[in-house]
Amino acid sequence: MPRDDSPGLARLEGLIGYTLRRAQVAVSRSFVELFADLDVRQSQLGVLTVIEGSPGLRPSQVGAAIGIKRANIGPLLDELETRALVRRAPDPSDRRSYSLFLTEAGEALMAELHRREAAHEERIAAFLEPEERAALLGLLRRLEQGARDVAEDEAAEETD
Repeated sequence: MPRDDSPGLARLEGLIGYTLRRAQVAVSRSFVELFADLDVRQSQLGVLTVIEGSPGLRPSQVGAAIGIKRANIGPLLDELETRALVRRAPDPSDRRSYSLFLTEAGEALMAELHRREAAHEERIAAFLEPEERAALLGLLRRLEQGARDVAEDEAAEETD
């Protein structure tokens, strides 16, 4: 284990990606502690929240909204459907597709998930002032968009 003042650790702590990953791991651990007894992962909470807010979306739309790849949204929805939290219904505008809705059990679970989600946010933001929290969210959104833009530019260059 390196000393806290080692040059290698100091270099890592100066990197956005490293620090962001360390923060993400800490936040994920906190989430697991608060939600483990409900057997809900962060990705599942995201999917349920999007469906709750916009019932009738297609799976691809839900996946795109929260950044889940098309190949991964199907198995995730299968899990939620098996647990009777989500139901699929034929899409009236496209019979080849289906729309997603919460079931009664899914709606009931969401009330508890929202309560715990608020507690989780309070827990992880306890060391920030409200304006610092808002600034951090804004910076993270800019960082995400910038990283997406760079990746898109690099992908476009590869196809040229």
